[in-house]
Amino acid sequence: MRARARWVSVAAAASLALTVCAGPALAGQGGRAGDAGDAHRHPRPVNGFSSAGPWNTPLPASVPLAPNSAAIVANIEQDEQDTNGLWGLNTDTYSTPIFYVGRHTPVQNWTYSDCQNLPQLAKVIAPSLKHVPTPKNLIVSQGTDESTTIYQPSTDTYWDFWRAQQDASGHWSACWGGKIKHYSKNPGIFKNPLGATASGLPLGAFTIRISELRRGSIDHAINLVVPRTQASCFSWPANRDDGNTVGSDIPCEGQRLRLNPSFNVSTLYSPAVQTIARAMQKYGLIITDHGGAVVTYAEDPRPYEATHGGVNPYPALMDPDNLFPDGDWAYVLTQIPIDQLEALPFNYGEPTR
Repeated sequence: MRARARWVSVAAAASLALTVCAGPALAGQGGRAGDAGDAHRHPRPVNGFSSAGPWNTPLPASVPLAPNSAAIVANIEQDEQDTNGLWGLNTDTYSTPIFYVGRHTPVQNWTYSDCQNLPQLAKVIAPSLKHVPTPKNLIVSQGTDESTTIYQPSTDTYWDFWRAQQDASGHWSACWGGKIKHYSKNPGIFKNPLGATASGLPLGAFTIRISELRRGSIDHAINLVVPRTQASCFSWPANRDDGNTVGSDIPCEGQRLRLNPSFNVSTLYSPAVQTIARAMQKYGLIITDHGGAVVTYAEDPRPYEATHGGVNPYPALMDPDNLFPDGDWAYVLTQIPIDQLEALPFNYGEPTR
């Protein structure tokens, strides 16, 4: 796999920099730094959501597979091949910065920007835009998603926003997003139709943290974005979709996969990728959106850089031996063979009523 890593080109990296994740499916109902002194010991699990939820519950050693698992995985593999044969790690572009803020962080009443010309949804999102703790150093992801994630542990409240923008006067607006009260008891699912992702799944639930890669352990499922998701189909824990492709063997948003437990993770070059692969085996991956390439999200490094001398931690974590030219370390997940993924049954793990 090292040889393949050396072949990743700067041109391919530039091409996949255009990867976009789809905006929230509003009609298809179907980092680390806050204000100074706001440091907070993160609750367990790291993502803060309920330990009994779908993100934080380890998969059993033996789980059933979807009857068409091989066909679903083959379609994901085809998507990878159709986008230069690369599996990207989205960080500062089309991911999210994560902010933990204190009780006394100044609040703002954000504005609904209605970038999709859906004025009828203003009332739906209005409660999520009121009294948002908004740190002075708040930023959004680069790229058209302009996403951001805010935790306030003191009030047990979580927000994420899509197409969030700050105007010249310092006032913030968002085209969509949502708020979750009592997130520590929430399974990691927005109430439909809220939330920045098209599937209603919180960005903070699945985004890989820098701290997790540094310590070598991820204690939750991660996400997968693919170019083709099945139209008019969502699988629990998703509660909506913006699928774009007809076909029963196309994965649905919300569908859970895992990395084959028999795959030898120690054969992977990067220790950070080994950490990610182990999480794929233990907790799995959940398809959260469709986008321009096969990608997984890790937190935007810019808040970390702001408190660590401007140093981006990802190159050293992902490519310690400098095998990848320039910025191509973002494609280290390509070391993980997609044909070793396995699709779990539709609505796997959904609580029975």
